[in-house]
Amino acid sequence: MELLVKAPVLEMSEGQVVTLVDAAGTRIAARRGTVWITEEGGRDDHILAAGEALVVGRAGRTVVQALAPSRIAIREADAAANDARC
Repeated sequence: MELLVKAPVLEMSEGQVVTLVDAAGTRIAARRGTVWITEEGGRDDHILAAGEALVVGRAGRTVVQALAPSRIAIREADAAANDARC
């Protein structure tokens, strides 16, 4: 399945996983809760709390897992720079 959504905001239950493919340059913002993010081939994992964001730096798979009930916003980094909501 391929889902095309321009600027999704996702509600995630604890333990839920979202996988992004070839998302380099995409900004993931935690709006609520806490999420764990890992990038394929990357050395570091990232934990984001509400109000924090990460720009994906690598191609390949990026996995986002909710450590608590969470809400994330996903935007292209260039678009996010012009959008205060993300």
